[in-house]
Amino acid sequence: MNVTDWLIAFIPALSFGLVPVVGTFIGGKPVQQTMGISIGAFVFALIIVLIRKPELNTYIFLISFISGILWAIGSIGQFKGITYLGVARATPIMNGGQIIGTSLVGIALGDWASSQAKIYGFIALVLIIIGIILTSYQEKSGEENIQWKKGILINLIGVLGFTFYVGIIKYFKIDGWSSILPQSIGQIVATFLFGWLIFKTKTLTTVSLKNGIVGIIWACGNLALLISQSKLGLATAYPIGQAAVIISVFGGVYINKEQKTTKEWKYSLSGIIIICLGLFMIYQAGNN
Repeated sequence: MNVTDWLIAFIPALSFGLVPVVGTFIGGKPVQQTMGISIGAFVFALIIVLIRKPELNTYIFLISFISGILWAIGSIGQFKGITYLGVARATPIMNGGQIIGTSLVGIALGDWASSQAKIYGFIALVLIIIGIILTSYQEKSGEENIQWKKGILINLIGVLGFTFYVGIIKYFKIDGWSSILPQSIGQIVATFLFGWLIFKTKTLTTVSLKNGIVGIIWACGNLALLISQSKLGLATAYPIGQAAVIISVFGGVYINKEQKTTKEWKYSLSGIIIICLGLFMIYQAGNN
């Protein structure tokens, strides 16, 4: 494992961290935001395919298309979960659930093969999850309308979607360059059908097109994730990507103008330090 592999693995942290910040700044309903990301991802993928000309066949198209459907389930689940629980409660469930899910899938597929790597890896997961919970801390203010049952259920569905959208690519050993175009088509088709059949909402609107820029940002991170998981393993690459919460914390404050109390800042900064310790342990796991 060389330095370049690790640098690529950190691209999703930056990219995925900016997605909720920029998406919130632009606005829109969950399915419209998801459609915007999907459209941006399609444009990005089309450019990549025209330049690089990766291998594409029926097998690659089908598996990658299914991966896109799974991502759409995860994305809509994430946005809907926030409406039921709020950002502070939904984020630890989504991020922590994804870390656990993808790590278990990665281990099942051969990541962290040695006992020492597993020890480092599991310590890292615990630290990252604790860090995410701390960075998401919010002091109570006023009346809160929390729908726990719906929120937890939709978040868990979202976790499964996000876990298996990358897991299926790794399991079938599909190259990241080859997967992104059919994957983006699956994202668009699934989001349109979910919006039409389930949410009864127009998915293709002006705000959807505006969110296309979010899709290009996301697509850069997605491609880097697919490349890095083939180099470092899913159990290593995906938890590194969850350092995105660090970017989201500062982006939310300085771009979305969110307010944080002194106590919230203390929790957030403590969480960021713990996440960084977790990332160091991930590095150790990847080198054992």
